[in-house]
Amino acid sequence: MCLFDAQCKTMATRDNEQADAGPALHEPAMVPQVLDMLCPAAGEAALDLTIGTGGHALALALAIGSAGFLVGVDADPDALEIARRRLQAEAPCEFKLFAGRFSSAPRFAQEAGLDAFDLILADLGIGTHQLDDPARSFSFDSDAKLDMRYDRRAGLTAWEVVNRTSESELADVFYRYGEERLSRQIAAGICRERAGGAIDTPAELAGLVKQVAARRSRGRTWRIHPATRVMMALRIYVNGELEELDALLDLLPGLLRPGGRAAVLTYHSLEARRVKQTWQRQQKESLLEVLKPFPAKPSEDEVTRNPRVRSAQLRAVRKL
Repeated sequence: MCLFDAQCKTMATRDNEQADAGPALHEPAMVPQVLDMLCPAAGEAALDLTIGTGGHALALALAIGSAGFLVGVDADPDALEIARRRLQAEAPCEFKLFAGRFSSAPRFAQEAGLDAFDLILADLGIGTHQLDDPARSFSFDSDAKLDMRYDRRAGLTAWEVVNRTSESELADVFYRYGEERLSRQIAAGICRERAGGAIDTPAELAGLVKQVAARRSRGRTWRIHPATRVMMALRIYVNGELEELDALLDLLPGLLRPGGRAAVLTYHSLEARRVKQTWQRQQKESLLEVLKPFPAKPSEDEVTRNPRVRSAQLRAVRKL
């Protein structure tokens, strides 16, 4: 068993023990592949821009060891506190954590006393701790008031978008951020429904979208829930996810030391295209080198164990 496999097995055992004792931690996606692509070495400086509950960060901390340094960032302050406690208990290296977004990464690096990093990771997936908490309103069957913000202290809520945005703007949100083909029909249905009273919960919204889709499906079966793209679009829009991803991709060459490696985990085509096309352009500009021509994907065993990673794609680059 290699070092990375041993680390993953040890982490899984600890996480299972913690799940038995309390709320389950988010299971990080593709940890062996992430470590294989980033090749962390003892004493390196790592930046985890989506630290969540600390799964990937702990794997990186174990790899860079006591001489390494870890900086963690997350937009969700609740998750950040879980990661802080976890790293305090198990990380061998010094670390600093910051609440914020990708676009603030240079400021966080400066505050941590660093000019650049050897390793950078961004996992663009939503965490289990968020999906499984009904109060966060990310799941279709939640009866909580629509919110969907990672940081519940700032910004528009999904409720405000659904109930106060014009029909044409709603349709644009669903099409641009969810690639939803029925965007106009769904937006029209929402506006008709809210004329009689607010649409308050994800369950209400998902039910309405399902009705619209049923009228248009002509008896076809659905491979995924018909509200999947609408809910994804709302989450992306509310949190400014694509704009933050674009900011990160532009900043990345300046955040890496020469020879430094960066990896991004994507979960849908909007993200994947942005990462792929930007890195292809930056490679032509001799800023970064794409490490592999095709993205790595989760193993069949991992998908069986954790179906939420089935659409994950991992890409990596190296600073020239």
